[in-house]
Amino acid sequence: MYDHACSDPAVYDITVEDPSENFTRLRNFVDSLKCMSLPSFRPEHLKNGFSKRMIKEAREQFKITKTQARKTYEILRLKATNMSNSEEYRKYRLEVKRRLNIPFQKEKKSMHKLQSFLNPQEFEAVLQSKSVENQHDFLEKSYRALELDYRKVIERISAHV
Repeated sequence: MYDHACSDPAVYDITVEDPSENFTRLRNFVDSLKCMSLPSFRPEHLKNGFSKRMIKEAREQFKITKTQARKTYEILRLKATNMSNSEEYRKYRLEVKRRLNIPFQKEKKSMHKLQSFLNPQEFEAVLQSKSVENQHDFLEKSYRALELDYRKVIERISAHV
């Protein structure tokens, strides 16, 4: 069924609504294996960052969505990262954390709008509940959980290849 969908030019991408954690892990594994065969996902290209070419190749060859292509990129980038090189690992972590931080950046824009609707005391209460420390803690915990999941996928890839 998957191969049939991939070969059909009328199919743009294959999505799954509200997938379980187990399905997500399996999909990350399968998509990572498939994308390893694409030129833009080769290790020498991964350190250049996530690109439009990766999105295009993953969608055209395997009907993978942009979001899933990004996850696949992050998994394969971690796999290609030399963990004994602290600078290389730091660059990887920062890139993933920048993506994880996008919702907070959007929230900042919303806060400016909110300020015009609330009195100063109400707005101050909202600001205190959204502290930078809480944001950093959330980002760090989210990153650690994500890296753990990615490492499990990488272990499966290594056992499979």
